[in-house]
Amino acid sequence: MTRVATRSTTAKVLFSVGLLAILGLVLVAVILVVRPAHPPKNPTAASNPGSSGSDNFGQGSGNLGSNWKKIRDGGLSVSSRAVKGTPGVAGDTWTASTFTSNQYSQIEVTSTQLTGTQWIGTAVRAQNGGQDAYVGAYSWNSGNPELRLYIRSKGNWIRLGYGYSSGPLATGTRLRITAIGSTISLLQNGIQRLSVSNRSLSGGAPGIVMYGPGTAGNWRGGNASPPPAFRVAYMSTDADGVKSYQVISPDNGPDPQVLRVLAPTHPAAGMRHNFLYVLTVQPGLRHTYSDGLEVLRRLDAQDKYNLTIIEQTYGTDSWYADNPKNPNIRYETFLTKELVPWVEKNLAVTGHEQNWLIGFSRSGYGGQDLILKHPDIFSLAASWDFPAHLSSYDGLGGDTAAAYGTDANFQANYRLTAAFVKAHSGPFVSAKRIWIGGAMLSADMASYSKLLTKAGVLHTLHAPQSMAHSWDSGWVPEAVAALEQDSRKIP
Repeated sequence: MTRVATRSTTAKVLFSVGLLAILGLVLVAVILVVRPAHPPKNPTAASNPGSSGSDNFGQGSGNLGSNWKKIRDGGLSVSSRAVKGTPGVAGDTWTASTFTSNQYSQIEVTSTQLTGTQWIGTAVRAQNGGQDAYVGAYSWNSGNPELRLYIRSKGNWIRLGYGYSSGPLATGTRLRITAIGSTISLLQNGIQRLSVSNRSLSGGAPGIVMYGPGTAGNWRGGNASPPPAFRVAYMSTDADGVKSYQVISPDNGPDPQVLRVLAPTHPAAGMRHNFLYVLTVQPGLRHTYSDGLEVLRRLDAQDKYNLTIIEQTYGTDSWYADNPKNPNIRYETFLTKELVPWVEKNLAVTGHEQNWLIGFSRSGYGGQDLILKHPDIFSLAASWDFPAHLSSYDGLGGDTAAAYGTDANFQANYRLTAAFVKAHSGPFVSAKRIWIGGAMLSADMASYSKLLTKAGVLHTLHAPQSMAHSWDSGWVPEAVAALEQDSRKIP
């Protein structure tokens, strides 16, 4: 009985193995039938049905492949790992993915030189066969190369805003257009060069558009996330070692501003490293009253006192105040909650640096407000020739009105009254942290000194001297020396 049972079990096993083998052969046959006879037409293009795509144009010469669709004007072609235009307008949009209305599209400049009026462009929200789109273009502009933003509407080209004079762009330069909500921007290597507001188009897809037989390489596109509200991007370093950064913030906007930084290269022995904030007097990089950072550089203050010198530009004449009526003029908030934390995170050497302020005229006034209200952020302040008697938010014309917004805001938060100083005097009664002086406004300085003294605020009043109302009249060396001396007594 046992032998019969064993034979039966063996037969069942052999039958099962045979059946599995037959099923395996059938499955292999099915796979062979389903498998495509040829590789994908564009093996170097990566598709993602969700949100993005890329193409390095590494396939052989010909059209761009199945992931792309020609615009109505005509399509682009691939040659020598680059995408190439035609004598007129031509382009392609990416069809292998789906996108939201927030999009980006990026190409790289190749070594092929543009000529005449040729341009290469990167597009977002392209639709209607490419007859509607936002396009960021690098135009040769008949020998005056510039970046431009366009909207194409029903086949018509409309320039958006002004151009940016870029000069000839180096091979590998990345050009990216973004459409986030109503904001359309063009970036060069991550630096925003152009930005406009336009709500005409939504939906569509990213792509490439060109005018003339130029070339571009390494395309990327996809859904774009809103960037951080505050962002900083390195731009360049000049011959004197001054680094420039582009800063974008809704509190100091709406346009990009410039942050200039001069760090020590051969700091004096024994000097503690600190930050010195040059409070600019005029908007942007205007230097009617000389250039504060340049004055300090010529003094070699960065090495003599081991200072990293910070100079941030602003969109208007700055009194370093928040305007409740204008969300783009919140300079106090910008400086204390955005810029200083960024500096301390990215430029610190020891992690225990003090923050010093230096300014004159309106920035001197702002410097006093800043240190009195933020003694935990700023250790020292030097203010020269500022209107300490300012009594109205519009006391000196439109620039103060633009800074403070309302008289109620000025009176409650920024006017240098006896009550204001007394209310903020606590951190200043045991250590000297304020240096003031002036020639043109010496009466204001003397009066403000008495106000500080009455409140118990320790400070230095510089003896009046005949000096011009500017950065380079001679007061800066004395102010910085005094700040360094006072800094030794502050932890």
